[in-house]
Amino acid sequence: MNEILRLEKNARGRDFVCGDIHGCFDDLETGLGEKKFNPSADRLFCVGDLFDRGPRSQDALEYYRKDWLYTVKGNHEDMFAQLYEQCGSAYARYRFVNGADRYGNGNEWMAPQKAEYLQEMFEAVRLLPLIIQIGDTLILHARLPPVNSLEEIEAHSEKYEETILWERKGRPKNIRITGINRVFCGHTIVKNPVEYKGTINIDTGAFLAYWKGYSGRLTILPLFP
Repeated sequence: MNEILRLEKNARGRDFVCGDIHGCFDDLETGLGEKKFNPSADRLFCVGDLFDRGPRSQDALEYYRKDWLYTVKGNHEDMFAQLYEQCGSAYARYRFVNGADRYGNGNEWMAPQKAEYLQEMFEAVRLLPLIIQIGDTLILHARLPPVNSLEEIEAHSEKYEETILWERKGRPKNIRITGINRVFCGHTIVKNPVEYKGTINIDTGAFLAYWKGYSGRLTILPLFP
C-alpha cells in the first residue's frame, strides 16, 4: 500500500467527491447520472467504505476496478482486510453465526461469497491509499492527524492509521500542512455536509435510506468549484 496517492488536477474533465457509499450503488449511479458524469473524462473520488450495510455491497469489487474511480481505505475495508489476513477463505465462517453479523456492521452479504471473490477483494482493498492528494485538497476517511507534513504520515503510517480510519472524537483540528487548504472526509454521519476549519464531512448516511425509520442520502459534490 502507498500511504498517499498524489494526483494532478483533471485536465480533461471534472472531478467529484462522494461520501461513504456502503453498497448504495443505485444511489451512486443515479447521482452521477444527474451530474451528467462522463467516465471517459471525469473522475470520482470516494472517502472509503464502499461496502457493508447497503443493498449492493457485492458490487464494490467492480467499482474498485473502474479507472475513473479513486478511493481511500475506510474503516470497513480495514476491518475486512484484517479479518481476511487472519482467516483467508474461512473469513465468512469466522465472521458470521447463522448468517448474522456479530459486529453489527452489515457484513452478512460476504457470507455466500466464493473464495476467489474474497481473495480478489482483499487484493483490491490492501492496495488502497490512506490519503489522496489533488492540489491543495486531501481526501481521507475519518480525520487528518495533527501533523505538519504528509511525509510525516508516510514515515510513520502505523502511528497515524487509526486516526485516519477511525477517529470521531471532538471537532477537526486546524490543518497544519503548508499548501493544504481543504480535507474531505466521511465516517461520521451528518445530516448535511458540514465544514469546520477546512475539513468537510460529506457522509450523509446513504445506507440509512434502506433502514426502516431512518433517512439518509449519498452526497456527491464537485471537488473544485
